[in-house]
Amino acid sequence: MNPAGGELEYIKDTVRISQPGSEDQALSAISGLRDLVVMNISGDADTAPVRFSSENLHAILAAAPEQLFVEGLPPGQFKKLAREKTDQAVQSALALRASLRTVYIADLAAAVRDVLSQLEEVLELLRGYALQDARSCPSGLDRDLGDRIAQLSAASFECLDNVRCMDALQHEIVPVLKKLLRVFRK
Repeated sequence: MNPAGGELEYIKDTVRISQPGSEDQALSAISGLRDLVVMNISGDADTAPVRFSSENLHAILAAAPEQLFVEGLPPGQFKKLAREKTDQAVQSALALRASLRTVYIADLAAAVRDVLSQLEEVLELLRGYALQDARSCPSGLDRDLGDRIAQLSAASFECLDNVRCMDALQHEIVPVLKKLLRVFRK
């Protein structure tokens, strides 16, 4: 997940849960980790961690563990990674938009998939970050980006409409990504 191609070195920590199975208590404990942005979680030290998300947290808490094993990055390093990934997605979206001026969308399927993949990766970073620190992330930004990704996908693969794709990229995707860049600059 490192933009330079190398592996990230995660910091590992353990979060105690006073009320096993309680999602609110688990999120409160995770939010208390001020020097770590959680990227991956596990309910067992012997189990491979999975991406920190609401769905994965819910599944892990179903087993009512008394602690969570987390992996993450210092806030500055996480924000740098998130800015780089978001900026890369902006540049790819703008390049795709430029290509759509002269190339039919059906001939750009690989480029569209690449942009969608980058956007999904940014969305995963945003959702995990917002789950841990909702105060730092504008409400609904993850939902906005998710909706825009779905619209771009539909315009690209269902409608095969260059103009709709260009408009989605210019007026919907890029503005949301720019808002997100401001969040990760704080």
